[in-house]
Amino acid sequence: MSRSLTIELNMTAFFNTGLTQQQFLEQYWQKRPLLIKGAFTDAEAMLSPNDLAGLACESDIESRLIMEQADQWSVRHGPFTDDDFADLPQSHWTLLVQDVDKHLPDIQSVFMPFTFIPNWRRDDVMISYATDGGSVGPHTDSYDVFLMQAQGTRRWQITDDALHAPKLMPNEDLQILADFSSQQEWVLGPGDILYLPPHFGHHGVAVGECMTFSIGFRAPKQHDMLDAIMASMSEKSLGQQHYHDAELSINDNEYEIDSQAINRFKQQLHEAIESADPIIIEAMGKLVTDTKPTLEQNAFDFIDAPVTIDDINTRFEQNQCLHRNPYYRLAWAVDEQEICFFMAGECYRFHANDRDVLMLLVDKSVIQHQDWLQLNAVKDIADIVCELLNEGAWYWQ
Repeated sequence: MSRSLTIELNMTAFFNTGLTQQQFLEQYWQKRPLLIKGAFTDAEAMLSPNDLAGLACESDIESRLIMEQADQWSVRHGPFTDDDFADLPQSHWTLLVQDVDKHLPDIQSVFMPFTFIPNWRRDDVMISYATDGGSVGPHTDSYDVFLMQAQGTRRWQITDDALHAPKLMPNEDLQILADFSSQQEWVLGPGDILYLPPHFGHHGVAVGECMTFSIGFRAPKQHDMLDAIMASMSEKSLGQQHYHDAELSINDNEYEIDSQAINRFKQQLHEAIESADPIIIEAMGKLVTDTKPTLEQNAFDFIDAPVTIDDINTRFEQNQCLHRNPYYRLAWAVDEQEICFFMAGECYRFHANDRDVLMLLVDKSVIQHQDWLQLNAVKDIADIVCELLNEGAWYWQ
């Protein structure tokens, strides 16, 4: 990246905070909360409570109803019916719907101000509707989240520090903090945003009816990363060396796994990870683009009759376009002289010279005829587009 382009990116404003995007990352990202007043101007018009309730009635959409009565919390999982909503009390309940940005792709526009954060870190936009007093209880999240107030008002109580091992109430379905003490309190109206790093305690309560967009950025857990590396090592027949102890010493008891053995285990595990360097990129790319289990059926619904390159040419000549499946994730990375293109947990490798053409698949959610002419000029890329199209990664419209 050129120095002038780097300076330009570093100077990009982060909403109206007086911070640049880079300053936000350096001073707040995964460090401390930030309140942003008046960040969005049209948030209220993006979705109605009735629209959200309609999504919650769909069998293939993940949704929950959380109620509070006399300091007792309960949760019900969707799909719901009109009768379920008609039977609800006047206050103190919240409806939450996951992955609204996939089910309604227009909602993905809320991610536009956050494109400086890697796309593969995006999780979803969860949208909640709450009646007066509605809340999901004081809790922490293990991911970064921007809480955007779309309609109405919500009061947030926030802790000053991250809570890594808090005591929870005895409720398996809800991770509610048993002892919650806040140090800050902020009230958000339409268009306001509250950024929260992972593990900060927070409690949001609706003041009247309100809707909140939770724009989440997840990161894989350590054991998920290890699982992905081990799976790739197994595929490539890496990590086959046995435990070794040429420096073995006599110990006091033949059945004891002594501290020296434990240290050797640790050292040899480190060596195994080091030997996995050639497959780290592939393992991580597959991991972060894998389709959520809860969205697999939605993704498979886009699979159509198999097509060939000739069929694709014909469709484009008929003025049809290819649209990217909103339930599939994609990413890319440079691996020496190759470009790794990841989609839906699979890796496809291309020569680095084809990068500019390949970026058409990355940067465009809609592939038009002129784009296809460039893609089709590189046989390897055209073949992969055809393969992915047959697997539902794109659909005709």
